[in-house]
Amino acid sequence: MKPKHSLITLSFLGLLTACSSQPEVADNSDVVVLAHGLARSSHAMWKMKDNLEQAGFAVCTIDYSTIGVALDDMLDDTRQQIKGCISRGGRTHFIGHSLGGLVIRDYLAQHPVDAQQLGKVIFMGTPNQGSEVADHMQDNFLMGIGGEVSQSLVSGEESLGNQLPAPDYPVGIIAGTKSSFATKSYFEVANDGLVSVDSAKVASMDDFIALKVSHTAMRYSQSVSDQAIHYLKHGQFDHTGSLR
Repeated sequence: MKPKHSLITLSFLGLLTACSSQPEVADNSDVVVLAHGLARSSHAMWKMKDNLEQAGFAVCTIDYSTIGVALDDMLDDTRQQIKGCISRGGRTHFIGHSLGGLVIRDYLAQHPVDAQQLGKVIFMGTPNQGSEVADHMQDNFLMGIGGEVSQSLVSGEESLGNQLPAPDYPVGIIAGTKSSFATKSYFEVANDGLVSVDSAKVASMDDFIALKVSHTAMRYSQSVSDQAIHYLKHGQFDHTGSLR
């Protein structure tokens, strides 16, 4: 395999396996459900989880396998885990990174949350219209190894994001604009190295912000966490520049 293709494959698949764990919910009236991306585990969201907890939020981080598993099995697993996270009596907020945003979209399409109970929803670098990198890799044999979940991230009619019902609730969108030298030739527009800014957007978004951060670094970025917390508390991002 050529070095460039190796870098792209590592960036896209991560080659990590998620471990199984039961989410734990703190005894709090409001809960933030965190969903990680492709080829990651709940540990990938540790920094954002810490930041949210320091801001006073109870956090329930779900953990699910994505490599070599059937798409329906993954979605069934995440639906059950999210169901266990739903706040009893209080509001439930949702934050999904990359594929995690599609997991949240699937859950809310299958199990709508009452408007009084649904808090804020945030997608970070989510390939809502598919990933251009996935398009370029779809004939790579490693996509076969990655399985149905990886293959569902292509654009077009086969894209998971395009097969899910359009969100009918307000969403805050965070997109990255720090591209990668390994994938920049695949894009003609602003992107985070794996997902274009255009693909991250949805028609029902209530607010949108683009930050100079890469797809992978997004979940560790203090600026991203600060913007997410600001949106959870105020219903909008801070566009003044003070959090960048």
